[in-house]
Amino acid sequence: MNWKFAGYIVVALIVVHLPFIGIFFRIANTLIHESSHAVMTLALQGKVGQIQLFANTEGVTYTLSPSSFASILTSLAGYVGSSLFALLLAVLCARGKHAVVLWLFAVISVVNAVLWVRNPFGLAWLLAFLCLLGFALWRKGKWTAVLSIGLFVFVLAESVSSSFAILWLSLYTPAGAGDAANLARETILPTAFWGFFFLLQACALGFLSAKTVLWRGRGKRAPFPKHVSS
Repeated sequence: MNWKFAGYIVVALIVVHLPFIGIFFRIANTLIHESSHAVMTLALQGKVGQIQLFANTEGVTYTLSPSSFASILTSLAGYVGSSLFALLLAVLCARGKHAVVLWLFAVISVVNAVLWVRNPFGLAWLLAFLCLLGFALWRKGKWTAVLSIGLFVFVLAESVSSSFAILWLSLYTPAGAGDAANLARETILPTAFWGFFFLLQACALGFLSAKTVLWRGRGKRAPFPKHVSS
């Protein structure tokens, strides 16, 4: 096991639960979740109206899908997209590509600020997030590594915890279960089924992501040498 990486993960999990600063970083997963809806919509020749990011870490994407099937895939894209993105970050971090992680977030943030996000809080958060990314990329070294690992952990933790939340809503208040409720309206399957589906895929991909960063490279070159460079 990569114990140094495990230590980074523990610290990041503590940070994500701190008041204010934890909420700030948790919105990074909301950004990925809503962006996944938007990208899937465009891939299926639909239209994206706007995205809103909120201070309570919730978000909403207004889209127009060309068909019921496209609507189903768009609704699936949010939670699945976050889980797959966490896996992508795990692979990049395990290979020491920390600057790539930050540039990836920077590009996604700029695209959202220019094309989709329109509410004041969402735009303010994107500006602050871009400043943080820019600072870490400018300082390089451990600043880049620590922030990239932190963002990976924040997205991973939120992708799993939000799937538990959607399952709870799908069981007890199905009408307010967001994507699971949308899928229930578009299919013959109940909201609870989609709640369980989102949880299972998040746990499976989350386990694979954690395994990738904690056990990658045993017997090979360590992905986190003592001198970390970007």
